[in-house]
Amino acid sequence: MRWLFTSFPAYGHFHPMAPLALAARDAGHDVLVASGPDLARWAKSCGMESSPVGLEQADALLIAHTRYPDDWAAHMFTDVWVGSALPDLLALSASWRPELVVNEELEYSGVLLAAILGIPCVTHSWHEPVWPSEARRRARHLLTPVWAEHLPVRQVRATGEIYLDACPAPLQSDEIGEIEGVFQVRPVAFDGPPVDAPVWLADLPRPTVYATLGTVPVFSTPERLRLIVDAVAPIVGAVVVTTGPNPVEALGDIAPNVRATPYLPQSLLLDRVDLVISQGGAGGTLGALLYGLPHLLLPLGRQSQLRLARSIQQTGAGLSLDPDEQDPTSIRAAAAELLQNPIYRAAATRVGRELHNRPSPAEVVAMLVQSYGARFGADI
Repeated sequence: MRWLFTSFPAYGHFHPMAPLALAARDAGHDVLVASGPDLARWAKSCGMESSPVGLEQADALLIAHTRYPDDWAAHMFTDVWVGSALPDLLALSASWRPELVVNEELEYSGVLLAAILGIPCVTHSWHEPVWPSEARRRARHLLTPVWAEHLPVRQVRATGEIYLDACPAPLQSDEIGEIEGVFQVRPVAFDGPPVDAPVWLADLPRPTVYATLGTVPVFSTPERLRLIVDAVAPIVGAVVVTTGPNPVEALGDIAPNVRATPYLPQSLLLDRVDLVISQGGAGGTLGALLYGLPHLLLPLGRQSQLRLARSIQQTGAGLSLDPDEQDPTSIRAAAAELLQNPIYRAAATRVGRELHNRPSPAEVVAMLVQSYGARFGADI
């Protein structure tokens, strides 16, 4: 079968479904990743065939902020991104016709493309609670004009016929009940092609804190990174901070026990640390749970971050500070509590254990082939 994976050009959007794409490739299927040119290059470096479509992430952000300064996020994923990606996807499908589309949760052009082509679509969730009902209704409303242009008699959809739920069950919202075709899958951490570990990683004094604010510039700023580092460095053996879109030099002078690097695969790091501090991104949260690590969440106001932060706190696997509480004293106190009280690590370990009992990406590939392969004469 020919599998087309569609993603908005951001690591946090693509990485949750990358293990499924690799599993489909390894099972002998023809797999193609379609995303913005920047993420298409990244997917290729990760061993997947890719095709650039639509805008790069920075351009999508700029257009959305310029046109819709008060509602940029909703428009960025709907009319801005879909308007740029769909024409390229239609052109691509004229020469490479997919038999199955797998889109990530906020990549809506793949859903429309599948409807236009009359082929199945599967939506792969992020590693966090389902997008809220109101946000999904808003997305469908903003998508209505482009759907009406191509499929005037069809009802607008924001998800495929199957929804692969990769959110840990204790974190999932009750609103998952509103989604059709839900199938629980095992979330698998993915952080790109293999790289060599830096030599200093082997000798980190404990306890060690891993601090990250992701790769999106609006969330990961030098000022916020420096706030975290200055708050926790005095109370731990070491801090490893990934600066994401910022050069390491942007942090200025840092304490001797702080190691700063633009990027470091979590698979190299998480078994060597004792606490994760993040903005509440899906990747960092999943990594903390899979490794049984307590988590301090510092959401900046984005609804997905706030939802995930509340969920982690409710499970007992971490603590969350609202944006107006994120001062050095509060961050230091919360980090100390998480490091000293074993109940948080125990709760994270319990949640992580549940995830390993779900179907693996390879098993999900087999299920999808069983469901859809006969339609295209695939060998099942």
